[in-house]
Amino acid sequence: MKKLASLSAIGLSLLVLTLSMSTPVVMAASSKGTGQALEIAPPLVYIKANPGQVVHTKIQLRDITKTQLIVTNEVNDFVANGEDGTPKILMGDDSNNPFSLKNWITALPAFTLSPNQIQTLSVTINVPKNASPGGHYGVIRFTGTPPNVTGSGVSLSASLGALVLLTVSGKLTHKIAIDTFAVSKNEGGEPAKMFQSTPLSFTARLKNSGNIQEEPTGHIVVSDLFGRAVAGVNINVPPRNILPDSTRKFVGALDKSNLGSKRLFGLYHAKLTVRYGDNNDQVATDAITFWVIPWKLILIIIILLIAAFFGVKYWLKHYKRRVLKQAQKPKRPTKRRRM
Repeated sequence: MKKLASLSAIGLSLLVLTLSMSTPVVMAASSKGTGQALEIAPPLVYIKANPGQVVHTKIQLRDITKTQLIVTNEVNDFVANGEDGTPKILMGDDSNNPFSLKNWITALPAFTLSPNQIQTLSVTINVPKNASPGGHYGVIRFTGTPPNVTGSGVSLSASLGALVLLTVSGKLTHKIAIDTFAVSKNEGGEPAKMFQSTPLSFTARLKNSGNIQEEPTGHIVVSDLFGRAVAGVNINVPPRNILPDSTRKFVGALDKSNLGSKRLFGLYHAKLTVRYGDNNDQVATDAITFWVIPWKLILIIIILLIAAFFGVKYWLKHYKRRVLKQAQKPKRPTKRRRM
């Protein structure tokens, strides 16, 4: 099994796989409580199919401990959970989910894995003839349990899954909109229009209203009052997925990595261009303006200048009085010397 890594988990926990990669990588789950662990490859499966087609894919599992395991499985649907790209597993039936894949995957039998044994599983997906075009999403979860654990026993077993992203051919709707585009001092901070200095953080929330997952890429051009570009900031590079009917948040920093030694002062414009679709031929744009003015420093300088002005004025006033006072004093007569 190629490129296997491990991730610890305690109890009956699902391995959380974020849709943050455009190509599959290999991850695994393990249980510290009993030393049980499984590895899976790949954890992210992309498939294209036609309505009515039967498609096949393969998943590999390995027991990486010294304990024999009975491996059981369960198929669930998943949707986007929040704005960070983490999938939310739907444990029950959801007939209202238009992107369901659960009932298309043929159930897999339980099997036993010996230590370090690799098991290749053939997964069959029956796409209905009336399947709606677009994306359908499911997860095949596996749990390993020692054979000596009875129904009355307690075992801490880790559950891990392979996410399946299946695209049914037909009329695919690509529709990405920029829900919000803002700038703040720090990532997660409140949006603002005026700042004292860089670094700054851009936040873009992209909404997918289509019927297929998208991997949009964005670029922000920051220009000054005269339209001269001063920096460029990438958004969602390398690209990560946005599931249909969901919004995902992306951030990009305006700092020394793209500004270099430049210091910003004045009014600036930031234009976000997002490209998406099969050939990145569709575009969404938005723009904002913001100020970078070190007003605290400027205020201190103004206060110092005002203090210096009144200080000089005060000194000149008293100097003038002293000169006039000296000029008004009567002169003492000088004594003449006798020859």
